[in-house]
Amino acid sequence: MKRMTETTRIINKDDIKNSLSLLEIKKGDIVLVHSALSSIGHVDGGADTVIDALLETVGDEGTIVMSSLTNWDKAFDAKTSPSAVGKISETFRKRENAVRSLHPVHSVAAIGKSAEYIVAGHDTCETGCGMGTPYMKIHDLGGKIMLLGVDMDRNTFMHTIEVAADAKYLIQIEIPAPTYIENWKNKTITLNKFPPGHRDFISFTSLLRKKNAILEGMIGNAAVKVMDAGKAYKIGIGLLEEDPLSFICHNTNCNFCDAVRTKSKGADMSKYLCNGCGDTNCEICVVTAQ
Repeated sequence: MKRMTETTRIINKDDIKNSLSLLEIKKGDIVLVHSALSSIGHVDGGADTVIDALLETVGDEGTIVMSSLTNWDKAFDAKTSPSAVGKISETFRKRENAVRSLHPVHSVAAIGKSAEYIVAGHDTCETGCGMGTPYMKIHDLGGKIMLLGVDMDRNTFMHTIEVAADAKYLIQIEIPAPTYIENWKNKTITLNKFPPGHRDFISFTSLLRKKNAILEGMIGNAAVKVMDAGKAYKIGIGLLEEDPLSFICHNTNCNFCDAVRTKSKGADMSKYLCNGCGDTNCEICVVTAQ
């Protein structure tokens, strides 16, 4: 009989909860989770098992939040627009007790004690990730950010830091109006300080390590990073105060970042699909074949 290896072993809910404990996720925590189910390995029960483990670990006093980001080339419907950031996120937002914020691109879904508060008013915020949004509320509530099998380039909270620092490369765009807008058909809305294109967020991980501001471990085969939102915010703001282009890469072949660094009129958006972003690693964008 073939011996089961570490990479093929079945991961169950207790395995996940034990790993969460080692990562100092505890009762009462508020955790913003970004995830990739496939990175964990064979999970008994799939996405639901991961969700149950997270919810049981934070308990009734805690709250789990997940980005449920969507493409912006179609009208957003909070009930039916699928999350574009993975199986766990999509399964989570469809749970009966989940509530979803109203934002046509940067929505979140939440379950737990603070869920209603976190999602409330997202549609009236000036920006998708800045003041008053679920991302900033998680910061204000002393929450944590977990990257489960994904890297810092999937961390939507990084855009909260950019908005707070008033990064000059954030743009204003018009998109189809979401369905929660009265008479939404054939209307558009404007998004302010929108974060397009590529960023060098991955290098931020090494800075958090130097500042002892990140915990790292494993859940199954997935590398996991956990950080305090407040500490990450403070470190990120300090970094952008020193160099406003800290998150802009130096690759001259990067359409967006090169346009920012050379102060050109902007990236050549004609190269990309109608969602308007050129980052092949972006959580909600796909570059066209070159």
